[in-house]
Amino acid sequence: MNSLPVLGAVLGSPVSHSLSPAIYNEAFRLQGIEASYAAINCEVHEVAQTLQDLWESRVRAVSVTMPLKEEVITYLERIDDNVGALNAANCLSRGVNGWIGHNTDGDGCCDALVEQGNANILGANAVVLGAGGTARSVALALVNRGAHVVVVNRTLAKAEELVHRVQQFCVSGGSLTIGSPSDLQNASILVNATSVGMNSTFSPVESTDLHSRLVILDAVYQPMKTQLLADGERVGARIIDGLWMLIQQARRQCVHQFGWKPDAQSLRNAAERELASRQK
Repeated sequence: MNSLPVLGAVLGSPVSHSLSPAIYNEAFRLQGIEASYAAINCEVHEVAQTLQDLWESRVRAVSVTMPLKEEVITYLERIDDNVGALNAANCLSRGVNGWIGHNTDGDGCCDALVEQGNANILGANAVVLGAGGTARSVALALVNRGAHVVVVNRTLAKAEELVHRVQQFCVSGGSLTIGSPSDLQNASILVNATSVGMNSTFSPVESTDLHSRLVILDAVYQPMKTQLLADGERVGARIIDGLWMLIQQARRQCVHQFGWKPDAQSLRNAAERELASRQK
Protein backbone atom coordinates (compact mmCIF):
# COMPACT_ATOMS: atom_id res chain seq x y z
CA MET A 1 0.00 0.00 0.00
CA ASN A 2 1.33 3.43 -0.96
CA SER A 3 2.05 5.45 2.21
CA LEU A 4 3.23 8.61 0.46
CA PRO A 5 1.16 11.76 1.07
CA VAL A 6 -1.45 12.47 -1.61
CA LEU A 7 -0.52 15.60 -3.56
CA GLY A 8 -3.03 15.20 -6.37
CA ALA A 9 -6.14 13.30 -7.42
CA VAL A 10 -8.39 12.61 -10.37
CA LEU A 11 -12.15 12.72 -9.81
CA GLY A 12 -14.74 10.96 -11.91
CA SER A 13 -17.14 8.05 -12.12
CA PRO A 14 -16.00 5.53 -13.09
CA VAL A 15 -12.36 6.45 -12.54
CA SER A 16 -10.49 3.16 -12.08
CA HIS A 17 -9.47 3.18 -15.77
CA SER A 18 -7.77 6.58 -15.53
CA LEU A 19 -4.12 6.82 -16.50
CA SER A 20 -3.70 10.04 -14.52
CA PRO A 21 -2.19 8.35 -11.44
CA ALA A 22 0.50 6.67 -13.53
CA ILE A 23 1.22 9.90 -15.43
CA TYR A 24 1.34 12.14 -12.36
CA ASN A 25 3.30 9.72 -10.21
CA GLU A 26 5.95 9.75 -12.94
CA ALA A 27 5.82 13.54 -13.05
CA PHE A 28 6.40 13.67 -9.30
CA ARG A 29 9.30 11.23 -9.63
CA LEU A 30 10.90 13.39 -12.32
CA GLN A 31 10.66 16.42 -10.01
CA GLY A 32 12.02 14.51 -7.03
CA ILE A 33 8.73 14.90 -5.16
CA GLU A 34 7.86 12.17 -2.66
CA ALA A 35 4.09 12.16 -3.02
CA SER A 36 1.34 10.19 -4.72
CA TYR A 37 -1.65 10.83 -6.94
CA ALA A 38 -4.97 9.15 -6.21
CA ALA A 39 -7.97 8.08 -8.29
CA ILE A 40 -11.17 8.98 -6.41
CA ASN A 41 -14.54 7.74 -7.56
CA CYS A 42 -16.84 10.71 -7.10
CA GLU A 43 -20.53 10.91 -7.97
CA VAL A 44 -22.22 14.17 -8.92
CA HIS A 45 -23.85 14.58 -5.50
CA GLU A 46 -20.45 14.14 -3.80
CA VAL A 47 -18.55 16.88 -5.67
CA ALA A 48 -18.91 19.70 -3.14
CA GLN A 49 -17.79 17.62 -0.16
CA THR A 50 -14.98 15.92 -2.05
CA LEU A 51 -13.51 19.21 -3.23
CA GLN A 52 -13.76 20.60 0.29
CA ASP A 53 -12.02 17.54 1.72
CA LEU A 54 -9.21 17.78 -0.85
CA TRP A 55 -8.80 21.50 -0.15
CA GLU A 56 -8.52 20.95 3.58
CA SER A 57 -6.05 18.11 2.98
CA ARG A 58 -3.78 20.57 1.14
CA VAL A 59 -3.96 18.61 -2.09
CA ARG A 60 -2.35 20.71 -4.83
CA ALA A 61 -3.69 19.20 -8.05
CA VAL A 62 -7.07 17.89 -9.12
CA SER A 63 -7.91 16.45 -12.53
CA VAL A 64 -11.57 16.09 -13.48
CA THR A 65 -13.07 13.55 -15.83
CA MET A 66 -16.58 12.50 -16.81
CA PRO A 67 -19.24 13.17 -15.66
CA LEU A 68 -17.99 16.02 -13.48
CA LYS A 69 -16.41 18.55 -15.86
CA GLU A 70 -19.45 20.83 -15.76
CA GLU A 71 -20.57 20.00 -12.22
CA VAL A 72 -17.34 21.18 -10.55
CA ILE A 73 -17.65 24.72 -11.95
CA THR A 74 -20.26 25.67 -9.34
CA TYR A 75 -17.73 25.10 -6.57
CA LEU A 76 -14.75 27.00 -7.95
CA GLU A 77 -13.29 30.30 -6.79
CA ARG A 78 -12.76 31.33 -10.40
CA ILE A 79 -12.35 29.91 -13.89
CA ASP A 80 -10.10 30.68 -16.83
CA ASP A 81 -11.27 31.75 -20.29
CA ASN A 82 -11.27 28.21 -21.68
CA VAL A 83 -13.63 26.99 -18.97
CA GLY A 84 -15.88 29.97 -19.54
CA ALA A 85 -16.04 29.23 -23.25
CA LEU A 86 -16.50 25.48 -22.94
CA ASN A 87 -18.47 25.25 -19.69
CA ALA A 88 -16.18 22.39 -18.69
CA ALA A 89 -13.14 22.13 -16.41
CA ASN A 90 -10.71 19.21 -16.49
CA CYS A 91 -8.05 20.71 -14.24
CA LEU A 92 -8.15 22.44 -10.84
CA SER A 93 -5.33 24.34 -9.18
CA ARG A 94 -5.25 26.02 -5.78
CA GLY A 95 -6.20 29.69 -5.59
CA VAL A 96 -6.13 31.98 -2.58
CA ASN A 97 -9.44 30.88 -1.12
CA GLY A 98 -10.54 28.04 -3.37
CA TRP A 99 -10.04 26.03 -6.52
CA ILE A 100 -9.33 27.61 -9.92
CA GLY A 101 -10.72 25.83 -12.98
CA HIS A 102 -8.85 25.28 -16.25
CA ASN A 103 -9.45 23.28 -19.43
CA THR A 104 -6.35 21.85 -21.11
CA ASP A 105 -7.93 19.39 -23.58
CA GLY A 106 -7.81 21.59 -26.68
CA ASP A 107 -4.36 23.02 -26.07
CA GLY A 108 -3.09 19.52 -25.31
CA CYS A 109 -4.37 18.39 -28.69
CA CYS A 110 -2.65 21.31 -30.40
CA ASP A 111 0.60 20.62 -28.55
CA ALA A 112 0.51 17.02 -29.79
CA LEU A 113 -0.19 18.17 -33.35
CA VAL A 114 2.84 20.47 -33.24
CA GLU A 115 5.31 18.44 -31.16
CA GLN A 116 4.49 14.93 -32.33
CA GLY A 117 3.02 15.69 -35.77
CA ASN A 118 5.14 18.70 -36.77
CA ALA A 119 1.92 20.43 -37.84
CA ASN A 120 1.75 24.09 -38.74
CA ILE A 121 -1.53 25.27 -37.21
CA LEU A 122 -1.44 28.96 -38.13
CA GLY A 123 -3.41 29.37 -41.34
CA ALA A 124 -4.04 25.62 -41.66
CA ASN A 125 -7.28 24.10 -42.91
CA ALA A 126 -8.40 21.69 -40.20
CA VAL A 127 -11.27 19.21 -39.96
CA VAL A 128 -12.62 18.29 -36.52
CA LEU A 129 -14.88 15.24 -36.33
CA GLY A 130 -17.53 15.35 -33.60
CA ALA A 131 -19.56 17.89 -31.67
CA GLY A 132 -19.15 16.84 -28.04
CA GLY A 133 -17.01 18.31 -25.30
CA THR A 134 -13.69 17.17 -26.74
CA ALA A 135 -14.58 18.52 -30.18
CA ARG A 136 -15.55 21.90 -28.68
CA SER A 137 -12.25 22.22 -26.84
CA VAL A 138 -10.20 21.16 -29.87
CA ALA A 139 -12.07 23.49 -32.24
CA LEU A 140 -11.63 26.47 -29.90
CA ALA A 141 -7.91 25.83 -29.44
CA LEU A 142 -7.28 25.39 -33.17
CA VAL A 143 -9.19 28.56 -34.10
CA ASN A 144 -7.40 30.55 -31.43
CA ARG A 145 -4.10 29.42 -32.94
CA GLY A 146 -5.18 30.75 -36.31
CA ALA A 147 -6.56 27.64 -38.03
CA HIS A 148 -9.57 27.57 -40.34
CA VAL A 149 -11.67 24.81 -38.82
CA VAL A 150 -14.64 22.92 -40.24
CA VAL A 151 -16.71 20.74 -37.92
CA VAL A 152 -18.10 17.50 -39.30
CA ASN A 153 -20.74 15.65 -37.31
CA ARG A 154 -23.48 13.16 -38.10
CA THR A 155 -26.09 15.33 -36.37
CA LEU A 156 -26.18 18.73 -38.02
CA ALA A 157 -27.96 20.44 -35.14
CA LYS A 158 -25.17 19.51 -32.73
CA ALA A 159 -22.54 20.82 -35.15
CA GLU A 160 -24.47 24.08 -35.44
CA GLU A 161 -24.66 24.33 -31.66
CA LEU A 162 -20.89 23.82 -31.37
CA VAL A 163 -20.10 26.47 -33.97
CA HIS A 164 -22.52 28.97 -32.45
CA ARG A 165 -21.05 28.56 -28.97
CA VAL A 166 -17.37 28.45 -29.85
CA GLN A 167 -17.51 31.37 -32.29
CA GLN A 168 -18.44 33.66 -29.42
CA PHE A 169 -15.08 33.01 -27.76
CA CYS A 170 -12.69 32.98 -30.72
CA VAL A 171 -10.02 35.65 -30.30
CA SER A 172 -7.71 35.14 -33.28
CA GLY A 173 -7.73 35.29 -37.06
CA GLY A 174 -8.92 31.73 -37.44
CA SER A 175 -12.42 30.70 -38.51
CA LEU A 176 -15.02 28.08 -37.67
CA THR A 177 -17.72 26.66 -39.94
CA ILE A 178 -19.73 23.50 -40.51
CA GLY A 179 -18.39 21.19 -43.19
CA SER A 180 -18.42 17.69 -44.63
CA PRO A 181 -15.87 14.91 -45.29
CA SER A 182 -15.19 16.49 -48.69
CA ASP A 183 -13.35 19.30 -46.83
CA LEU A 184 -10.57 16.81 -46.14
CA GLN A 185 -9.37 17.27 -49.71
CA ASN A 186 -7.95 20.70 -48.85
CA ALA A 187 -7.13 20.05 -45.19
CA SER A 188 -3.73 19.59 -43.60
CA ILE A 189 -5.04 18.64 -40.14
CA LEU A 190 -7.66 16.07 -39.14
CA VAL A 191 -8.72 15.45 -35.53
CA ASN A 192 -11.12 12.69 -34.59
CA ALA A 193 -12.89 13.87 -31.43
CA THR A 194 -15.56 11.15 -31.56
CA SER A 195 -15.50 7.71 -29.94
CA VAL A 196 -15.69 5.97 -33.32
CA GLY A 197 -12.85 3.48 -33.49
CA MET A 198 -12.66 2.79 -29.77
CA ASN A 199 -12.06 -0.94 -29.31
CA SER A 200 -13.28 -1.55 -32.86
CA THR A 201 -12.12 -1.60 -36.47
CA PHE A 202 -14.48 1.20 -37.53
CA SER A 203 -13.25 4.53 -38.86
CA PRO A 204 -15.13 7.85 -38.75
CA VAL A 205 -14.18 8.63 -42.37
CA GLU A 206 -13.65 6.71 -45.58
CA SER A 207 -10.04 5.78 -46.23
CA THR A 208 -10.36 7.25 -49.73
CA ASP A 209 -10.84 10.72 -48.16
CA LEU A 210 -7.36 10.62 -46.61
CA HIS A 211 -4.13 11.79 -48.24
CA SER A 212 -0.44 12.19 -47.53
CA ARG A 213 -0.62 15.94 -46.77
CA LEU A 214 -2.61 15.31 -43.59
CA VAL A 215 -1.53 15.26 -39.98
CA ILE A 216 -4.09 13.02 -38.29
CA LEU A 217 -4.72 12.92 -34.54
CA ASP A 218 -7.20 10.43 -33.12
CA ALA A 219 -8.30 11.23 -29.56
CA VAL A 220 -9.07 7.53 -29.12
CA TYR A 221 -6.16 5.49 -27.72
CA GLN A 222 -7.75 2.08 -27.30
CA PRO A 223 -6.48 0.61 -29.55
CA MET A 224 -3.39 2.78 -29.82
CA LYS A 225 -3.44 2.56 -33.61
CA THR A 226 -7.08 2.94 -34.58
CA GLN A 227 -8.42 2.10 -38.00
CA LEU A 228 -8.33 5.81 -38.86
CA LEU A 229 -4.63 6.02 -38.01
CA ALA A 230 -3.85 2.79 -39.84
CA ASP A 231 -5.63 4.09 -42.95
CA GLY A 232 -3.79 7.39 -42.65
CA GLU A 233 -0.43 5.71 -42.27
CA ARG A 234 -1.11 3.67 -45.41
CA VAL A 235 -1.52 6.81 -47.53
CA GLY A 236 1.55 8.50 -46.03
CA ALA A 237 -0.13 10.86 -43.56
CA ARG A 238 1.57 11.72 -40.27
CA ILE A 239 -0.37 10.05 -37.45
CA ILE A 240 -0.67 10.82 -33.72
CA ASP A 241 -2.46 8.55 -31.28
CA GLY A 242 -4.73 9.74 -28.50
CA LEU A 243 -2.25 8.90 -25.78
CA TRP A 244 -0.08 11.80 -26.93
CA MET A 245 -3.05 14.16 -26.56
CA LEU A 246 -3.63 12.81 -23.05
CA ILE A 247 0.03 13.30 -22.17
CA GLN A 248 0.18 16.83 -23.53
CA GLN A 249 -2.96 18.00 -21.75
CA ALA A 250 -1.57 16.51 -18.51
CA ARG A 251 1.66 18.46 -19.00
CA ARG A 252 -0.39 21.64 -19.29
CA GLN A 253 -2.23 20.73 -16.11
CA CYS A 254 1.11 20.47 -14.31
CA VAL A 255 1.98 24.00 -15.42
CA HIS A 256 -1.27 25.35 -13.91
CA GLN A 257 -0.93 23.33 -10.74
CA PHE A 258 2.80 23.32 -10.05
CA GLY A 259 4.48 25.72 -12.45
CA TRP A 260 6.54 23.10 -14.29
CA LYS A 261 6.09 20.96 -17.39
CA PRO A 262 7.41 17.37 -17.14
CA ASP A 263 9.11 15.53 -19.98
CA ALA A 264 6.54 14.20 -22.46
CA GLN A 265 8.32 10.97 -23.38
CA SER A 266 8.83 9.99 -19.75
CA LEU A 267 5.13 10.46 -19.03
CA ARG A 268 4.21 8.42 -22.09
CA ASN A 269 6.53 5.61 -21.05
CA ALA A 270 4.82 5.49 -17.66
CA ALA A 271 1.37 5.44 -19.25
CA GLU A 272 2.39 2.65 -21.61
CA ARG A 273 3.76 0.60 -18.72
CA GLU A 274 0.44 0.99 -16.91
CA LEU A 275 -1.53 -0.04 -20.00
CA ALA A 276 0.70 -3.07 -20.48
CA SER A 277 0.25 -4.14 -16.85
CA ARG A 278 -3.53 -4.11 -17.32
CA GLN A 279 -3.29 -6.55 -20.20
CA LYS A 280 -1.52 -9.22 -18.16
